[in-house]
Amino acid sequence: MLKNYLVLAFRNLVKDKFYSFINIFGLTIGVTCGMLLFLYVSDELSYDRYHDKADRIYRIVSYITEPDKINKWVSTQPPLVKTLKQDYPFVENYVRFFGNGRVMFRQGEKRFYEEDIYSTDSTVFDIFTHKFLEGDPKIALDQPGSIVLTEKVAKRFFGGSHALGQVLRTGDSTSYKVTGVIEDVPKNSHFTFNALTSLDPNQRNADGWGGFYINSYLLLSKNADIKKLEAGFPQLYEKYMSSIFKRMGIHITYQMQPLTSIHLHSQFDGETNGNIGYVYTFSAIAFFMLLIASINYMNLATAQSARRAKEVGLRKVMGSMKGALIAQFLTESVLITMISLFSSLILVAALLPFFNTVSGKEIGYLQLLTPKFMLIGLFIVAFTGLVSGSYPAFYLSAFEPAEVLKGSFKARGGSFFRKALVVTQFSISMVMLICTWIVYQQLNYMRSKDMGYDRDQVLTINYQGNRSPAKYNAFRKYLIDNPNIANVASASSPVSNIGGRVIFTVESSTGMKEMAFKPTQIDHNYVKTMGMNVVNGRDFSEDFPADTSNGVLINEAVVKRMNWKEPIGKKIMLGTVSPDGKNNPPTAQVVGVVRDFHQQSLYNPIEPLIMMYQSANPVIHVKVKTKNTKETLAFIGQKWAEIYPDRLFEYRFLDQDFESAYEADELRGKIFTAFSTLTILIACLGLFGLATFTTEQRVKEIGVRKVLGSSVASVVLLLSKDFTRLVLFSFPIAIPIAYFSMDKWLQSFPYKAGISPWIFVGACVTTLVICWLTVIYQSLKAALANPVKSLRTE
Repeated sequence: MLKNYLVLAFRNLVKDKFYSFINIFGLTIGVTCGMLLFLYVSDELSYDRYHDKADRIYRIVSYITEPDKINKWVSTQPPLVKTLKQDYPFVENYVRFFGNGRVMFRQGEKRFYEEDIYSTDSTVFDIFTHKFLEGDPKIALDQPGSIVLTEKVAKRFFGGSHALGQVLRTGDSTSYKVTGVIEDVPKNSHFTFNALTSLDPNQRNADGWGGFYINSYLLLSKNADIKKLEAGFPQLYEKYMSSIFKRMGIHITYQMQPLTSIHLHSQFDGETNGNIGYVYTFSAIAFFMLLIASINYMNLATAQSARRAKEVGLRKVMGSMKGALIAQFLTESVLITMISLFSSLILVAALLPFFNTVSGKEIGYLQLLTPKFMLIGLFIVAFTGLVSGSYPAFYLSAFEPAEVLKGSFKARGGSFFRKALVVTQFSISMVMLICTWIVYQQLNYMRSKDMGYDRDQVLTINYQGNRSPAKYNAFRKYLIDNPNIANVASASSPVSNIGGRVIFTVESSTGMKEMAFKPTQIDHNYVKTMGMNVVNGRDFSEDFPADTSNGVLINEAVVKRMNWKEPIGKKIMLGTVSPDGKNNPPTAQVVGVVRDFHQQSLYNPIEPLIMMYQSANPVIHVKVKTKNTKETLAFIGQKWAEIYPDRLFEYRFLDQDFESAYEADELRGKIFTAFSTLTILIACLGLFGLATFTTEQRVKEIGVRKVLGSSVASVVLLLSKDFTRLVLFSFPIAIPIAYFSMDKWLQSFPYKAGISPWIFVGACVTTLVICWLTVIYQSLKAALANPVKSLRTE
């Protein structure tokens, strides 16, 4: 019986090649996109699950509540997790990561800067799972001066030879013995590193509760009481922190984050994670693409009801039961889906490298052979085959043979259902079109927004080690004397990434008040080099030697926060007053107010910033002119080698840092655009097939109209107006859905472009034009046909 169903299904596919092609091609696109999106979503959901104890690992994050704001930090104080392990028996272990940032290592003549270097507790490999290629994880970081390298770093320094037991030295001649080599940290990890070093004595014994600068993780027992642990945080504050923070009106508490939820559910300051909203969005897109492809099949199958009515009638007269007919039509839809599935598997394999490039993923071909992927393929066949085939199967099998065979058959009900499906298709397509435009409008807004400083042609050099003012001044003089270099300045951190907060004692309307502000150190060339504007007072200047110790610059956000009417001359103590009042920090005065500028990306709001004077800072900004850039960079590198022979010359342009901040959303935007375009293409395929069938059904009517004097334009208008009406019906459905969805999405941005009404106008016009272009070919073809051919049998 099944063989008979398959043979009949195959014959029908071959018989109607055009409609079979539209169905298979549309389903192939839909299934291919659905599978690629499944791979993306699956990768997003897999983050950190490769650790053997992932279900018992928690990260602790901090909530610091000030009188006028709440700060959410991923960092904590060093003694926190040690204290929790002592106080709670179900805390099995802990690990802390002290960030060392970018470090230059030397091994013989080889010198490389390595990013993401951390010092950590020796318990790290008892908690997290990393495969060791060399060394013993149980003792790898037990001894001071030990370092564990990733495979990539080990190959860079030692090639194919063994790294175990070798020695690496940093720029300041600190020595580390290689005690282990591990496989590179998987990309589906929220926390990546290139090397881990053992803690030095100061880090190991750090017991201060005032500084938040480490990442802390706990390993809990299987039956741990998380609520009991979190309920004890207020007592922890009172016991260890209230003496430091309470007088400032600052309250601190913590949150336990399951390791596997961090990537998609954590959006704290200073971290770049995924977003569960995008997982839902891409899952919905995959579903809608399959749905639209299924709608195409339903539309065309029911539209061809008249063609297959006699087949159904004859088979019923010959004894076929309704169930057998339903099974036959479902077999046809499943066969089409199976053909589409196999075509899609070939396309997925071919497109995977390109998809990885666009999405920023590293999905391997082995992922296509996993049971999960195979199950999703079977699900797609079952879902698409049954959903797309169910209505046509029940609709066609319900025909009455007597009506069909005596020629009085008229299809009932199918027309309205087909129209509803077309409206559904274009509603989905229009929602995706509007969302795509709004996404790109927001991304363009962030790219073009004034950051408050000039990022063009500014290169950043990070200098680490013993910073000699004499060497810096000599280096700067060489550069300034070059006509292709406009200016040179130094700061404690790059202008595009000023982080951290420090307690200052600031003059307020009620006296001196301790408050947290972002700090940075700059020299007297910084404001000018970065193209910033002083809106009140003056800049740091060599004409005022007291600026080095008694002057500070602030931004407008400080003025607003402090509600100062006249900020110039206000006192700021560079630190906190000791509880006994005996040791007071130096006091400076505000000499100038700088127009607000963005200290990080536009995902972060502008924060109050205090700028203190310091020469020879670790980050050097060089403003170069647009001419002879290549020669200028070579000149800077040459002078760097002369002044700092022990340091590698590495640089980045500020606009590179700016672009990289939005890279994740750029990639998501490209994915969204690509699949939105394909969704519209699938909808148009169905519309084209439906338009073709409609013109075929009305060919005699068109012939009569032309004989009676109808023009080509009137015939085209006649055939197009029904489809135009359906597209117009989709507008009031799509616009509110798109608006409310994207309005909610934009709420996550501190700075947003808003939603222009012209986007909706443009989407409506674009959708109509696409509709007309899709149906006009068939309409013109029918309108231009010779009516004699269609009426010669009448």
